[in-house]
Amino acid sequence: MDFSGTPGYHGHTEIVLNGSLIGISTIVCSLRVFARLFITKHLGLDDVLAAIAYLALTALSVMDITAVQFGSGTHIEFVPEEIVSKYFEMFSIESILYFWTMATVRYAILAFIPRIAQDKSISRISWVVAVLIFAQTIVATAYRLTECEPFTDNFQSPLTPGTHCVGVIRHTNMMIGHGTVGIILDLILLVLPIWIICNKMMWSKKTLQIVLVLSIGFFAVATAIIRVCLFATINLKTDVTWKMPFLSIWTNLEAHVGLWCCCFPALQPLLRTVLPTSRARAVSIVYNNSTHARYRSSTQDKGSTRKGHEIEPNRPYEMLNGSQRTIALPEKVKEDTIRRDQDETAV
Repeated sequence: MDFSGTPGYHGHTEIVLNGSLIGISTIVCSLRVFARLFITKHLGLDDVLAAIAYLALTALSVMDITAVQFGSGTHIEFVPEEIVSKYFEMFSIESILYFWTMATVRYAILAFIPRIAQDKSISRISWVVAVLIFAQTIVATAYRLTECEPFTDNFQSPLTPGTHCVGVIRHTNMMIGHGTVGIILDLILLVLPIWIICNKMMWSKKTLQIVLVLSIGFFAVATAIIRVCLFATINLKTDVTWKMPFLSIWTNLEAHVGLWCCCFPALQPLLRTVLPTSRARAVSIVYNNSTHARYRSSTQDKGSTRKGHEIEPNRPYEMLNGSQRTIALPEKVKEDTIRRDQDETAV
């Protein structure tokens, strides 16, 4: 049903945002699969979990888009009662799917850690975090499914007469508790890989790039904090269909950014493949330009070699004059490129 003509409607925001998030996540995950299948040729458990998380996140965003036709983003007074019931049915399914989607994203990040460290201490920390993620998800799911008696009332609107469910305040407190634990877990999953890389890898430009990429996870933590604060401040006792999208937007943004952070480290081999190609093209351009300059110089000299153009063997590049540098430049660029590649490979 189309509610776009109602006062205060903002369902289009959900449609645009979730469509954009699906598109970006599709590109990032596709590049990850390409890098692992055709460059490193080594798929792992983290790739499988990332693929599952992507499918779950896509389903979550599609459900948010679909919820718009059931009144999401519309003041509840303009939504027919039978449509409101369908909205709350979808909302109940979506909340349970969210718990397990976030758990899968966190497990995908956790499964990446063995690729950079095999220490027993790191392994113990990973197992502890895995148990905490599972416990958090199980508790939240169990509480959500037992909020109402009988069980079928979980999928009914709170406005339906005869439903026996916990109050909105208790439900909100559960979501705040789930979000708070999630923030702590996200910080652990963010700091742990960065700490491992800084302590186990030789510090270099490549190491700095990886750390900066992983630091994007702070944005995911920030969105989780904003989401928890909104849950604590927004009153969901009234006009739920209009207020809930403000929470859903930050919920989906948190989950998708977490998936991107999970995929970015896997894209490093792809970047290392693309960047040397760009450097090689630059070297070729410099070489062609310098060759043309030498040809022009030799034509002007009519085959004679002017004094001062000869390059002494093993003479440092900095000690050459302008004409000699023109001749020696391509070789110096090649040597610098090879040296940089060797330094990156050694890390």
